[in-house]
Amino acid sequence: MRTVTLLSCLLLLAACAAPTPAPAEPVVSAKPGPPSPTPRWCGEPQLDDRQVALPGEHGTYLAGYLLGAGDVTLVVVPQAGATACSWLSWAKEQAAAGYRVLAFDFTGEGRSGRADAGHASDDVTAAVQFARTGATGPVVIVGASRGATASLVAAARLDPPPAAVISLSGPGDYAGESALAAVPRLTAPVLYLAAADDSRFAADARAMYDATPGDRRTLTVVPGRLHGTALLTIAAEGATEAAKAVDDFLRATAPPRA
Repeated sequence: MRTVTLLSCLLLLAACAAPTPAPAEPVVSAKPGPPSPTPRWCGEPQLDDRQVALPGEHGTYLAGYLLGAGDVTLVVVPQAGATACSWLSWAKEQAAAGYRVLAFDFTGEGRSGRADAGHASDDVTAAVQFARTGATGPVVIVGASRGATASLVAAARLDPPPAAVISLSGPGDYAGESALAAVPRLTAPVLYLAAADDSRFAADARAMYDATPGDRRTLTVVPGRLHGTALLTIAAEGATEAAKAVDDFLRATAPPRA
């Protein structure tokens, strides 16, 4: 009995002598900062100093290029599986023609950061807001395929609206966003452009054209099967007609300013 009592006392003394553990430090996750320029990104070392980082809508940063110095900014939006690199040849042409051009990578793609929420149209909105920072001229959104859907959805809710929107092979619906449902709210001039033999995209262009109100809409269906940015960057059937349709639309709605 005395042994049990003595053991109990020893255990009690040991417990009292043991140091109280310090409270755990709260875990604070570092907010990702803007991406640093990546040398020779897109294989264009002469454009390294044109790389930019713009704040996204959901606590991350989008990476891209800003070319040209005109008063009118073209925000160009990539298709699925592509980044800002896919636009560079056409963007350089437009910068030489007097436009300012912003090309970017979607969240979680290319050099852009990742986010746990949001839609592609949120990135388009962020890009337009960045393009308008410190600028007073109009903004035109040019989207390719998936990027066209996101561009149309964003354009329908932007306040103020963009000066114009161009949809290259845009599907009516993509990844939970519906351009077909958004275009009845468009107030900006819009060009729907698609190739006749490019799957369902010409039919989607016609459907969105029919759903767009007013007389500030244009539908152009060119021959061939070029898709998205290829309509403006690849020499094939329909490319000449596509380039002319885009150039005519840009000069009518937002010509470059000297």
